[in-house]
Amino acid sequence: MPSKQHSEARHGASRRVFLAGGLGLGALALSGCIPKDVPPAPGPTGSAEPAIRPFHFGTAATPATLDPAISGDNETFRVTRQLYEGLVGVDRETGAPIPLLATDWIASPDRLQYTFILRRGVKFHDGTDFDADAVVTNFEHWATLPAAERENSDQGFTQVFRPNERLPQLPKTLPSPKPTKDASGNEVVEPQAEAHHTAQLEILAALHDQLKAHPFVGAGSGGSASYFGSIKAADTHTVVLTLRKPITGLIEALTLPGMAIASPTALATAPEVGGRVSVLSTHPVGTGPFQFLTWKDDAITLRSFPEYWGAATLEANPTAPTLVTFHENRTPAARLGALTHGKVDGFDMVTVTGLRELVRDGKLVVQRDPYSVTYLGMNRKDEWLAKDEFRRAVAHCIDRQKIIEQFFISGTKEARGFLPASLGVKSSDTYFGPDAARAAELLESCGYDGTPIPFLYPLNISRAYLPLPELIYAEISRQLAVAGIKVAPMPIDWTDGYVAKVRSGEVPGLHLLGFNGGYRDPDDFMGALFTSNGKQFDYDSPILSAQVLLARSMPAGQDRVTAYEELSNTLATDLPALPLAFPISALAFNDTVKYYPSSPVLDEVFSDVKLAT
Repeated sequence: MPSKQHSEARHGASRRVFLAGGLGLGALALSGCIPKDVPPAPGPTGSAEPAIRPFHFGTAATPATLDPAISGDNETFRVTRQLYEGLVGVDRETGAPIPLLATDWIASPDRLQYTFILRRGVKFHDGTDFDADAVVTNFEHWATLPAAERENSDQGFTQVFRPNERLPQLPKTLPSPKPTKDASGNEVVEPQAEAHHTAQLEILAALHDQLKAHPFVGAGSGGSASYFGSIKAADTHTVVLTLRKPITGLIEALTLPGMAIASPTALATAPEVGGRVSVLSTHPVGTGPFQFLTWKDDAITLRSFPEYWGAATLEANPTAPTLVTFHENRTPAARLGALTHGKVDGFDMVTVTGLRELVRDGKLVVQRDPYSVTYLGMNRKDEWLAKDEFRRAVAHCIDRQKIIEQFFISGTKEARGFLPASLGVKSSDTYFGPDAARAAELLESCGYDGTPIPFLYPLNISRAYLPLPELIYAEISRQLAVAGIKVAPMPIDWTDGYVAKVRSGEVPGLHLLGFNGGYRDPDDFMGALFTSNGKQFDYDSPILSAQVLLARSMPAGQDRVTAYEELSNTLATDLPALPLAFPISALAFNDTVKYYPSSPVLDEVFSDVKLAT
């Protein structure tokens, strides 16, 4: 039965290694004003209170919102994964999709229609029944979100269905490559550039043909490249989702935390704070194993939901927490100190600087498989970064291995592309590795005059992809200075809206950021990074947009892998950003914790935590 499959997948013996080593969790955070005193969530009456088993968890930042549909913040998702569930879950051992609020699904032969059979006997924390109407209400809510709120969503409806996007307008041809000067001062076109130009012309012709052969069909809300057609209730426990174009990774994408189903009663409730889309921002109501209790200052407290539909799942783990509190500890030292003094039972974002002390004290350190990428962004609105030669010079200045050795946990790999190796897509052969002499040649050929390049980097935060951002910035700046590239440092506190400032492109220059994958499909990375963030890089490539659009709809197989390899080649040559590392991340715990359900896609539900008896 599906429910049994779900239970076994969530609670089977883990093959994941417990070890002494680690660093952190990938996330994107958004700034926001949060009310500091939120009343307890209402629950069904007549429910017996469970035994109290507290679990205190240290985080690097307070969430910007508790509505996962309008967030791109993994600190939000860490909390909301306890409160909400989606139609599809994740097998922690394999990363494969498994039944959750949907017990089964059927795809039509053309992959444009999906029928979901819903789980019966499920209630939201406010007592509302979960049914087909609830699912339809959530999808319609997501589809009609204001554009500004859609832009805040990184792991939800916007990423999956692309409601804001327009069809790429492909040019008929491409400009010839620009000549460069050789050692004698003669203008020449490099053979590599000429070969790339010829290959790109062939790709362009093929893309024109493919876009005509595989159009979007039917009516849909949003832009012309919106994949969402409609969703309808076929009966009380069946919904039918219709697409305008196939999405090969759709079922995997439905595991994203932003696709969690909220109580329709709560969605219909007026917001408590002006300007919020729904009351869920401060008063979340889902179907998960925990329900919201309070949000006071920088602490969020949840309690077990007595009417949880997966009672058998909870009974299988009698030492699971029943009262969970998240505490903000912004610096690595603060998190380590809170663990050492028993103020928290565990924390995320272990950094290399605290690893020695954790090992010495015999703390439990739990590793996650790498599924995030760190990159150095290069916004082309800057007059120097607009030049291909200058961006390549920057790339040739950077010694990625040296950065990894100093600031990342052992096992972190150099990134020569944006897709983790586990996705099975070969990185491009185009590689701008550390080469001081070549960097100097490129700087001379583009006439760089020493103008400082703005360099944005975040303060007071640790991410899996940026465990020690200030130190990483300092090392990259040093490496650039050796080659003669000057930077103008622009530190921005993470909670002052660092990510929003970077994405807006309001200060064009270099910037440090990264991305943590949410589901097992290459479109998760390519779509999120390069089809919706044009202002971040001032990079709007119709060829890349068409490649992404076509690749995500191709059936799984070698042709699709080849399509993503071609897409990777485009990025490696255009160089809107320089990938740096695929980091290892980890968490640390006191001996109060015997097991923690680590997940590379961060699907970590605390009802699976095992506490010491």
